[in-house]
Amino acid sequence: MRRYLLIPFLTASVLHGTDIPVLYQFPPEPPQLFADSTYQLGWDINMSPYAGGEDLLFGLRCIERAEGYLLANNPACFSKSLPARIWRLSELVTIWLPLNYLAIVAEHEVFGHGYRIRDINHGRVKVGEYEIGVPIPYGSGGGATYYSISEQFTSSNATAVAMAGVESTAILAQLTKLKWLESGKVDPRQTVLYILGQFDLPLYVGDLKTRGNADLDGHDMNDYIKTLNVTYTNSRLEVSTLNQLSLINFADAFTYYSIYAWIRYVASGNEASIPMIPVWGYGWLPGARMGLTPFGPEYFAENYLLKGKIPYYFYLKGGNHSDNTYLGVGFFAPTIWIFGGWSFGARFDAWYQPKYLEEQGSESFYNLEPNPSNPLYSYSEQHKKISGAGATILITYKSKGRSGGQLEIGGKSQGFLPGNALRAAPIARVYYNLLF
Repeated sequence: MRRYLLIPFLTASVLHGTDIPVLYQFPPEPPQLFADSTYQLGWDINMSPYAGGEDLLFGLRCIERAEGYLLANNPACFSKSLPARIWRLSELVTIWLPLNYLAIVAEHEVFGHGYRIRDINHGRVKVGEYEIGVPIPYGSGGGATYYSISEQFTSSNATAVAMAGVESTAILAQLTKLKWLESGKVDPRQTVLYILGQFDLPLYVGDLKTRGNADLDGHDMNDYIKTLNVTYTNSRLEVSTLNQLSLINFADAFTYYSIYAWIRYVASGNEASIPMIPVWGYGWLPGARMGLTPFGPEYFAENYLLKGKIPYYFYLKGGNHSDNTYLGVGFFAPTIWIFGGWSFGARFDAWYQPKYLEEQGSESFYNLEPNPSNPLYSYSEQHKKISGAGATILITYKSKGRSGGQLEIGGKSQGFLPGNALRAAPIARVYYNLLF
């Protein structure tokens, strides 16, 4: 295994010293290989998918910049010759594919399942250990979160933990899109990370469908469907239905931009721009995706806007399962008002959804099959609705250089909001910002 891990570094060192023909005159100054964007390193309560995702992206960016510093003057980075193209292809496959894969697995396990377990806690559940496999192409990849539970652990707790991995990777994909929009370019070294995040849910559901009756213990989507059907008994969610519904994630322009950017980088060494629809002085890109909740699947109609170098995001969402209809709306505006080196923004979400069933049911949910005539929760409990909202203010300071900081502070009421506590809770995030 140690020999395999040396492959990318040996490849880079050998090709660094190789004479690669340049198919055009070397420019007066080496071209800027990758456009700058603001990356963040920070902390929030229980290390949510937001803070964890930002930290992972910051770490990957540092590796990108280190590579750029070492190779910026090497024609392998921008030549259109065959050896240069082979070098760039090997770079993406042997270096950035495994790094992106590791980041996705870490987000899924540590800041997905791990975050939701830390959020629920209260003596009900506790992480034992994380397992992260050797990433492809050097190993089979994969990961696992092992945890212990008490008798107070409920079926809704189990549903929330099971779906938390794909909940977190969807957030990581969104954070990546915001970086790209700010820079105006799709970073080809991050495209695998984005696609794995955007399609973590469809791939997981598809894997469950192909397994059939194989051993499914510990499979997130199997656990999600099983505990959801035990909790909400008016209708069953089937694997085939979930698989079909998850295909809506293909209604995403960034997926196709990512594929094009990957190919363009191999061919020319350049990043790809992000075509957007002009609307009232803004660039606009719509999209759609499916997410999971503790009470059933939900669907997002997403909208990304760009004004100058400032990205904005707003969405409408909704779903229906087991005679429950749920709706939501929200927006993220990192910059609304600028005063000198300071800027102020906001994040807001509102929802109408079934009440999260935190209390124990009529009996233990272990080894139970869905039974409408003898449910864990009464019909009225399964269909009790709540309205709620969450709001934060973002205060950002940028120095005259490239660094700065950000404080995001606010709170939310009781209810499910991806990447946040299930209960009413404060929201606090602190970041170090760096434009690079």
